[in-house]
Amino acid sequence: MDNRAQITVEALIILGAILLIILSVSVPTTLFSGRVARDVQHAADARYAVEQIAAAANSITSDYERRVLTVYIPGYTTAATATGGEPLQERRTVISTDGDVLKVWLSQVRRYTNGSLAANSSYSFSVDLQGTGWRLAHPNGTEASIVERSGAWYNFTITYKNITFSRG
Repeated sequence: MDNRAQITVEALIILGAILLIILSVSVPTTLFSGRVARDVQHAADARYAVEQIAAAANSITSDYERRVLTVYIPGYTTAATATGGEPLQERRTVISTDGDVLKVWLSQVRRYTNGSLAANSSYSFSVDLQGTGWRLAHPNGTEASIVERSGAWYNFTITYKNITFSRG
C-alpha cells in the first residue's frame, strides 16, 4: 500500500513540474501574440479606412461631383497613465496628404508605469490619388491632418481635389 502511494505522489510531482514548464512558456507567448495581433489589426483597419477614402476621391472626375462617406479611423489610448502622465498604451493614426497621395503614419507605444518605454514601433504607407493638388481640410477650409488617438468615426465630403473631414 505504501509503495502505491509513493508512486502516486511521485507521478503528481512530475505531472506538476511538466505543467509548470508548459505554462511558463505558453502564457507569455500567448500574451505577446495577442499584443502583436492588436497592432496588426490597427494597421489593417487604418489601411482599409484610407483605401475607402482614396477610392471615393478617385471616383470623382469633375468639379460637379461629390461623395459623402463615413469612415472609422482607428486609434487607442489607455486611461491608465505612467508617473509622468503619459498613457501606458497608445496607438495613433495620422493621415495627411502631399497633393497626390494620402500618407498614413501609425505608431504603437507601450510604457512601463515609471514612464520608460517598453515598446515603440511605427509603420507608414501611402495610397495614390488620381492627379495632383489634392487637399485634406477641416470644414472651415484650413488644411489639416487627421490625428486620431482613441478611434472615432469621421465624416468625409469629397469634391474634386478637396477632401473635407469632421470628427463625427
